[in-house]
Amino acid sequence: MTSPGVHSSRPLPALTLETAVPNTMGGLLEQLALALDRQGIRYCQWKGHWSAHRWSRGYGDVDLLVDHGAIAGFHAVAEQLGFKLALPAGARQIPSVEHYLGFDPLVPRLLHLQVRYRLLLGEYWTRIYRIPVEHQILAESVRGQLFLVPSPTHAFLIFVLRMMLRQVGRPLLSARARWLSGIRVPLASLEAAGNAAELARLLDQHLSPVDLTFFERCVRTLDGQSDRLDRLVLPWQLHLKLRAHMRRPPVRSMITAVIHKLLPRQLATGMADPRMRLSGGGLVVALIGGDASGKSTCSRELQSWLASECPTMRADLGNPPMSLLTLLVGAALKLQRGGGRWLRRSTRSGSFLELLRELCTARDRYRLYQRVRRFAAAGGIALCERYPVRREEVHVAPGVPKLLHPHAPGFVRVVRQAEASYCSRILAPDVSFVLKLDPELATLRTPQKPPEDVRERSRIIWETDWSATGAHLVDASQPLPDVLRQLKTAIWSMC
Repeated sequence: MTSPGVHSSRPLPALTLETAVPNTMGGLLEQLALALDRQGIRYCQWKGHWSAHRWSRGYGDVDLLVDHGAIAGFHAVAEQLGFKLALPAGARQIPSVEHYLGFDPLVPRLLHLQVRYRLLLGEYWTRIYRIPVEHQILAESVRGQLFLVPSPTHAFLIFVLRMMLRQVGRPLLSARARWLSGIRVPLASLEAAGNAAELARLLDQHLSPVDLTFFERCVRTLDGQSDRLDRLVLPWQLHLKLRAHMRRPPVRSMITAVIHKLLPRQLATGMADPRMRLSGGGLVVALIGGDASGKSTCSRELQSWLASECPTMRADLGNPPMSLLTLLVGAALKLQRGGGRWLRRSTRSGSFLELLRELCTARDRYRLYQRVRRFAAAGGIALCERYPVRREEVHVAPGVPKLLHPHAPGFVRVVRQAEASYCSRILAPDVSFVLKLDPELATLRTPQKPPEDVRERSRIIWETDWSATGAHLVDASQPLPDVLRQLKTAIWSMC
């Protein structure tokens, strides 16, 4: 920005708002930009112009400022394009800010929209300042390569205010602060593209506590050209000028931020998960299939796809984690098989310990099922392998009947009833996917396993009529990317 009141001897960098955005951005975000234009919704991408190249890989937020009067219209557009409203944890919620997650088959991760209906500067754990110039910014937005963006003067204003207010409480005591080097190129680019007269008029009419002279001092501070006193005082002076528009962070928000900044990542996540819950609630997903159908591979890939934004867990109900009781029974069974006669108590078809181990396994499976259901009830997405469904009993059938003799003692029948009780309490999942694979192809994919066993287990899945179950059938002989694309599309439509 050139004017008698603003001096700069720096060479002008080549970076601009327009060239910072990739030339081609197909897929879901392009559809969003076109839909907003068609509906006449006033909006702009108010920040993040120099990180937009990351969107093609699913990294980084898309920060949109939307006209407060167009909230209903924006909701309709987002819903039509398949975006899902996501809710941050209570301590992370900010009024007038909404989050949306979107699925684009061309992008390996979920896309994240952060939508603001007021121009708010700050994070959930810091002071948040309302800058009441939304109407002017939206009215004068210009076309970028993908979304509308603020005019150069407005972008310069937003950038300087954001960077200065970040320093309230941690003043710029050193002109060599590491983060300063990262902002000098965009700062110089925006300053060169702005218009001093337009900026002065905007400040005078809509942000009068901040005049042009004070604003220029802030620019020099960010550029490392001011003295130590200005670096110490100016952020607080700006805070005082805008404090009438300030929202203080709740105590719980600051506690949450401290937890995530000071504690190890896994411990911090366990205490306060930073990921968002979809407003539609959680989901229990069952992946059903025989050997070599790709259940575990698909489960891992789906978790990787979802886990960055949504709470996600994997659970193998065919092999649940063993409780202490199960471990003790298993140890006793090993002693018995090793020759401990005092442990041998036959039930003609199986020892007492074998029956007890089957019962313990059923109990462990039910306990894991409870974890899965509670996780989904709290808004998470649970991906389950070998989920106990009647048509897949070859994988997770009750074990006691296999060991039971027609004339077994009464206590054995009690064990059978207890196991059946655990099995009957496991309800159907929210959605099931059957990965169907030809039995002969399954034997070719798993040469290390006995072919007859693989063929038999795969044959049951292959020949079963699943039409009455509501399960989604997926051809597991397809290439893995095609299988995953079908699974992701179906799961996202049900979230």
